Amino acid sequence: MQKPYEVTRLDILSRKAYPLTELIRLSKKDGVLTVDIKQNQKGRGIYIHKDSKTVEIVFKKGLLRRYSKDIQDSLFEEMKKAC
Repeated sequence: MQKPYEVTRLDILSRKAYPLTELIRLSKKDGVLTVDIKQNQKGRGIYIHKDSKTVEIVFKKGLLRRYSKDIQDSLFEEMKKAC
């Protein structure tokens, strides 16, 4: 019997594939990055592993600047809540 197909995405920090349930999705809405909790907003998403250490490293390294120049301070707090 075959295993059920599991959708995976790449984490931008580690470049490892994780199931969608273990990731936080960020999407760009009106030029501003927002946390997509339900993972159903339109557009291409950025995926980060649901781990508080990973979230901190992403912000310290400035990896989100690659996707949007305008990063709001509240984004970090929203991502911490999603972990």
